[in-house]
Amino acid sequence: MNRNVILVSIDSLRADHCGFMGYEKDTTPTMDSMAEDGLVFENAIAPGPATPASLPATFTGHYPIDRQTEAREVAGTTQRFQAHLSRHETIAESLSDDGYATAGFTPNPWTCRHFGFGRGFDYFQDFLDQDRSSGIWERMLAGQGAKPLTALRLISNWTQREATFKPWASFYDEVIEWTQNAEEPYFLWVFLLDPHFPYLPSSVHRSQSRWRTYEANLRLYLESQSTPYSQRVHDQLVTAYDDSIRYTDDFFEHLQSDLADDDPAIVVHADHGEAFGEHGTYGHHDQLYDPNINVPLIISGVPPNTVTDPVSIRSIPDVVEKVATGNDPASVSRPSVLTRTGDGTTSAVRGRSWSYIDQDGSGELLSIEDGAEQVVEDPAAKLAARNVWQFRSEPEREKRRVATTVGSIVEETTL
Repeated sequence: MNRNVILVSIDSLRADHCGFMGYEKDTTPTMDSMAEDGLVFENAIAPGPATPASLPATFTGHYPIDRQTEAREVAGTTQRFQAHLSRHETIAESLSDDGYATAGFTPNPWTCRHFGFGRGFDYFQDFLDQDRSSGIWERMLAGQGAKPLTALRLISNWTQREATFKPWASFYDEVIEWTQNAEEPYFLWVFLLDPHFPYLPSSVHRSQSRWRTYEANLRLYLESQSTPYSQRVHDQLVTAYDDSIRYTDDFFEHLQSDLADDDPAIVVHADHGEAFGEHGTYGHHDQLYDPNINVPLIISGVPPNTVTDPVSIRSIPDVVEKVATGNDPASVSRPSVLTRTGDGTTSAVRGRSWSYIDQDGSGELLSIEDGAEQVVEDPAAKLAARNVWQFRSEPEREKRRVATTVGSIVEETTL
């Protein structure tokens, strides 16, 4: 029989804030133990710097085709995601075809059934029908006043923590109940939002006063996320973020204990990272620097190993399949991998210790050592890196050119 497999996607978790990736603070004790006994990818790279840029590719192994003629608002995103997830087989569809019972739990509206993420799941819970502010999201997902409605949603998140952007403890019992009733083998996907802004850890995990936590979050919400914050506010934000990670880590302690008899393999990854002043921004924006794209990827329940070559989170479908069938998931690593922004205008290729970022034809080469990025000006090195970038990015750029041309022709013939 194939293995039970659990895939846990964590929002906004950067790799270098995890203990098993060298962080000096005790943020991830349970994940550290999982990493010590399992497989660790030290250079896991997100498909993009935000959930909409990352998860469609993570679920299918392919980037959505970006047409320059498409609207960038939510309505255009909906059409693109729905077409993409119906065009390509998802992880859940593949495992369902292999006889797996499948379930997904996600409180992130960007991964709800509206966009097609429920495909292939026997049971799928996105909690929008339980959300007291679901009307806001329904209107936003329909493309009606997205920007002001997003602000209302964020305010609601502050005042109705249990109902919006649910913390994992509020739906954990539902997850366990499903596993207890599921036939084996099963595939379970859980999306955890807790490290996402606003950084609101539980009172048990908060290591600074409630006032300091809320002050820092409020400053980040009301002010520009490119503001050069004082050291005090910066430290308060990082502390709140780390406390949220520590709360997230408790999920795995409970999960391993409660599902020990099922002996599942657990695949853990983040969808993207989070910046704290590096390169002038906080949060996750359309930047492809390491704080935004270098994420954790560990697998427990498989032979211990450490992989230093890069691996794209786009390889998650292959990783899950190999874990399910007892094959070696370490083989998905590559000498370099591609990442890009949601609209495809900026892309980067990431090697083991370097990164080349191209934005509208302007390239930047960075060396990466111990998490620090340094600009490299050497012309020969930049040319070599650009050649690798062209090799990795050309298939995606060609798809985009074709899709844009076809879209323009269709528009012209239907006007």
